[in-house]
Amino acid sequence: MNAAAIDEFRTPRPVAGWRVLLTTFCMALAAWGLGFYSLSVYVQYLAASGRFPAALLSAATTFHFLLGAAALYIVEYGAVRIGRRPVVVAGVLLMAGCASALAYVPNAFWLFAAYAGMAFGWAAISGTAITQIIGRWFDARRGLALNLALTGASAAGFVIVPLLVAGIERFGLGPGVMLTSGTVALGLLVLIALNLVEPTAPLPVAAAAAAPAAAALRLDRRLLLLCALFGIGWLAQVAFLAQQLPLLVPKVGAAVATLAVAATTASSLLGRLALASFMDRVDHRQATAASFGLQALGSALVAASDAPVWVIAGCCLVGASVGNVITLPAMFAQREFAPAHYGAVITRIWSIGQVMYAFGPIGAGLLLGATGSSTVPLLACMACQLLAAALCFARPDGPGGSATHNFTKRTQPPHAAG
Repeated sequence: MNAAAIDEFRTPRPVAGWRVLLTTFCMALAAWGLGFYSLSVYVQYLAASGRFPAALLSAATTFHFLLGAAALYIVEYGAVRIGRRPVVVAGVLLMAGCASALAYVPNAFWLFAAYAGMAFGWAAISGTAITQIIGRWFDARRGLALNLALTGASAAGFVIVPLLVAGIERFGLGPGVMLTSGTVALGLLVLIALNLVEPTAPLPVAAAAAAPAAAALRLDRRLLLLCALFGIGWLAQVAFLAQQLPLLVPKVGAAVATLAVAATTASSLLGRLALASFMDRVDHRQATAASFGLQALGSALVAASDAPVWVIAGCCLVGASVGNVITLPAMFAQREFAPAHYGAVITRIWSIGQVMYAFGPIGAGLLLGATGSSTVPLLACMACQLLAAALCFARPDGPGGSATHNFTKRTQPPHAAG
């Protein structure tokens, strides 16, 4: 490990760096806990209440993702104008408040309004915001720092969701959601107030991370391929995760399917921690191709077998790289584009990718309903994952500074960033 890598975690401001890392971890916990994994919980309990049909609720979920993609640009513009901290605070309040309001909305108009508020909250505290914040504090060890921060996304599935379900079962839909989201929001707001600070000696990339809208960046063929790579891969990933129980229950029964979901979540956390230790020293394209290739193998195993052991093994293979493929875009932005374009690249990848993966759950559901078999949607996921892996090796020439920022050629300066 070089001196720059050690300095970013130990000197000269290690306390502030770790505090920022803790805060971004909790941002991910709240964002994915209330705005991603819990979406199926809202659908389940709102549909069971008889107030809204399941189809309308599914449409509202897709609306949430699509609006969230557009909201990224508005949120990032706001962060440039008024600062990151007030935007994140507003995002936390919107996410928690609108999630709590879902139980009380009187009609479809207010249902979609609540999901719209959650979409802006999601845009303000999820992947793009976390990546921008980490980019201001870490350079040489940005991959490790970002993976540690986004571990909160993996933890959300087995921390926030069980608490939310337990609260709903114990106190009812409205009070249960309010208690869970309110507790999460209060804790996160305290962390933001105490820890979300600006570095006193910013990195060279920090200005770009703070002002992505100011960086002129054409959506050229190279960036389009990068957006397609992650958009296609995320579409398959979200389709698999969102429809996992419906896909698995006919094959192995409810008990084994539930165990497979838990195994997927656990393997996602382990896989993220495993890659975090050496992410800054591996080729990002090879790591991304391997991640999506592993998912394709897992989808194939699940599609090919009804044996519980193979189904669970396949789910573990899919889960092992679920967390890593939302961290790796930052490595592309850092290593293949000029520093002035870092923030713009991140925003483009996340916004376009989110538009694409918004159609994953409904696509898998339609294939499952039309064929009556989980094999076809699983093979469709596998095909998308293989395509994403193949796109990792497409390197069209284009502007953006890839020659000077290529991973194999770049020399890390000894920034004291964390």
